Amino acid sequence: MIPIIMKRSSLFVCGMLAAVFAVASASDAVAQENANRDSLGRIVRGPYETNGAWDNWFIGVGGGINLFEDGWFGGNGYHQTRVAPALDVNIGKWWTPSVGFRVGYSGLRGNGWIAEPTVYASEFNEAKNMYKEKVNFAYIHGDIMWNISNAFSGYKETRFWNVSPYVSTGLLHGYGVSGVSAKNNQFALGVGIYNTMRLSDRVNLTLDARQLMFKGTFNGNAGGVASMSSITFGVAVNLGKTGWKRATVVPEGYAPYNVAEVKALRADSERYAKAVEKLAAANASLADENAALKDQMSDLEKAALEAAAAKRMTVTPGAVFFTIGQTELDEKELYHLDFYIRNVIEQDSDATFVLTGYADKDTGGKKRNQYLSEKRVEYVLDLLKTKYNVSEERLIIKAVGADTAFIEGKPLLNRCVVLEYAE
Repeated sequence: MIPIIMKRSSLFVCGMLAAVFAVASASDAVAQENANRDSLGRIVRGPYETNGAWDNWFIGVGGGINLFEDGWFGGNGYHQTRVAPALDVNIGKWWTPSVGFRVGYSGLRGNGWIAEPTVYASEFNEAKNMYKEKVNFAYIHGDIMWNISNAFSGYKETRFWNVSPYVSTGLLHGYGVSGVSAKNNQFALGVGIYNTMRLSDRVNLTLDARQLMFKGTFNGNAGGVASMSSITFGVAVNLGKTGWKRATVVPEGYAPYNVAEVKALRADSERYAKAVEKLAAANASLADENAALKDQMSDLEKAALEAAAAKRMTVTPGAVFFTIGQTELDEKELYHLDFYIRNVIEQDSDATFVLTGYADKDTGGKKRNQYLSEKRVEYVLDLLKTKYNVSEERLIIKAVGADTAFIEGKPLLNRCVVLEYAE
């Protein structure tokens, strides 16, 4: 069974890690300045020039506390955590503004209370009815770090708070205290959050929170998984050249310009500009001439239309007459129709004509007269289309024989089809 106290210590450390991450993220958001923004306010990102072998190194030291958590998933029974001193010493390098590594030493001591004796827990405390556990250790490790402040908010050298989660792995060496000669080496894995608070270009305060996992046999337990939580506060010093220079992207095929060539190109450009001005002036003159020609054409078209209209006004409507009761023309009226078509309709090929059929409304009934007027106008229409090839689109037909006379009081003249210009 995992004891409640052990759970609380682990939850406390996890809570500390989450709090550090949240506060650092909020601080980073507040600390945004124009130093890593473009003119539109957008975050400026890489690429950056590859730094030199001795650039962007750092060395740090810190002190704090270790919380030794024993007996996860097995072990020697009930265990309580005790606070112990912690020491961190490391050296590292940033490859890019967002990715770096470090190697270091972390250690001093892990303390606890355990229900059963081990090689590191032989002193029995009657008041607690438990064995007092002490183990010295040294964790030699390498860490891969990811600066999320630069990754998400863009690199900024003057940012006060940078947050860098990391993964850690290395060798955990345990050794006895107060005459205990036992030693043990274990492989360990861990995660953490490394925070730096900028004091100057060279000096940063650091806050490092880490959770380490390893075999429970490390401190003489029968098995299971053990862990160590550490929080240290310290100082780090930047070594070598600091900061990053944004890479200049050179377009493919780019070459440095020649001063003489630039002068020659500038002279050509000025010459072309003058030529363009001359062409623009000539174009303006042509535009004026074109506008004048358009006005002349408009006047000519208007005059032609007026002349055509005047001509049409002088043309008397044509008429062909039918024998009473007939719907076809005799030879004389066919001649009259032919004369009108050839001298009027065919001479004005764009004009539209109206063909109106009449009948003598004073002779016969309305139905008969309407029938005669329709047949007569259809007969003339058919002649124009088939014999003279006049387009039907130019012809409008009407039949009004039932109640309208062409000439009142003249029955003979009302048996006709009248041809005239459409209005």
